[in-house]
Amino acid sequence: MTPLRILFVKESQSWPRSSGHDVHGYNMMKALAARGHAVSLAAVVSPSPEALDGLPLKAVHTLDAMTTARQPLPLSALQRRFADYFGVRDGLGHALANVLDREPADVIVVVARHLLPLFAAVPGPVRVWYPADDPAWHHLTRFKPRDRKTWGELKQAAVNALYERAYRSLYDRAWVVSPGDRAAVRLFAGCGQVDLIPNGVDADHYAPGPASDLPASAVFWGRLDFGPNLDALEWFLAAVWPAVRTATPAARLSVFGFNPTPRVRRLAETPGVELHPDLPDIRAEVRRRGVVVLPFVSGGGIKNKLLEAASMGLPVVCTPWALSGTKGRPAVAVARTPAEWAAALARLWADAGGRARLGAAARRWVVGNHTWEAAAATAEAGVVRSLAQTGDL
Repeated sequence: MTPLRILFVKESQSWPRSSGHDVHGYNMMKALAARGHAVSLAAVVSPSPEALDGLPLKAVHTLDAMTTARQPLPLSALQRRFADYFGVRDGLGHALANVLDREPADVIVVVARHLLPLFAAVPGPVRVWYPADDPAWHHLTRFKPRDRKTWGELKQAAVNALYERAYRSLYDRAWVVSPGDRAAVRLFAGCGQVDLIPNGVDADHYAPGPASDLPASAVFWGRLDFGPNLDALEWFLAAVWPAVRTATPAARLSVFGFNPTPRVRRLAETPGVELHPDLPDIRAEVRRRGVVVLPFVSGGGIKNKLLEAASMGLPVVCTPWALSGTKGRPAVAVARTPAEWAAALARLWADAGGRARLGAAARRWVVGNHTWEAAAATAEAGVVRSLAQTGDL
């Protein structure tokens, strides 16, 4: 097919890639470029060279350096209220329009939620919102009727649903990673053109390494200021870890991640738990641990850490929730109750051969089902359909 001109719009591209937006934004740009498309990036804040390393971009634009004082963006009263709340300045929209005047694009992809107002400066032809995880659904998963601490999540879900609906007229398609997120975007935003694009994994970057050398060890990683990660740790350490330590007194849990909150630091004081914050590259340390634990009880989307762990050939024990959005049959041990968790971990810790077999099966599963090449092909197909509808193909 004729190569497309694709412009991604992000707040920035951060390094290390610790957030989902940075992971799927980087890899989708790279995979679309590998398919022969001309991919550029317009970032509000200029990305660092490390963040862009390996990205064959046609151009990189910094919107913050191009803002000019012009007439307000054509937003409705509700859209204006949300734009002001998120601090999206009209000048950023005009800067984006200036970029497109100089470098026309066939597709404009806004990554994440808060930059949706910039679409008001973009006439088309195809405008894609790439939330990956639907923000309203994210908050709904954290709402537990019997837990008063979570009741505020219901309000956040309603606000985000209203936000999505308010900007529905400004984009043509949405890209999400799981069936739950697709259903949410259709329901809350009213968008019918929602492409289901499960995340991939860089199987060369997350490659297997030497076998674990730390007995009775488990590991969890992720952004430590992200609600579902905190929910997972809190539930695991309160409900599961006592049973694990009773069955295996020498058990150790290592937690890696950026920006640990005070809540996480308190959790890390639990006996047998070690916190290792802000390590830029965790691969070598993660491989030293015997088992990856993914005790998720909330959150939408796909758990990138599951794909990363499987790609490294590591044995995984997880809740059913951690498998949301995955393709095929994940080669993992699923545990629901504290007793199941304790038994699964004790069994794997006692069987090095079993750990190796489960990890090898996980690697085969993820390489066969979750590639960024397949994700880019699905995204491309949806854009082509939209271009055909507009007559621009």
